[in-house]
Amino acid sequence: MLDAQRVQHLAETYRPQEFFAALVWQRRFNLFDGPEVITDLANHPDLWESFVFTKPVFAPDKN
Repeated sequence: MLDAQRVQHLAETYRPQEFFAALVWQRRFNLFDGPEVITDLANHPDLWESFVFTKPVFAPDKN
């Protein structure tokens, strides 16, 4: 059951990137290990500024 008060608390407490990191943390498939990826990102902040693991989205850009 969805707890709206908990969702509100989480939304007010955490940044969007932390939510996305939590989703990545929960994923394991083939050779992808979410906890290992997030741990490596956290241990090497000098190598990245932000991250997004998603399907690429291509849109025509006339500009």
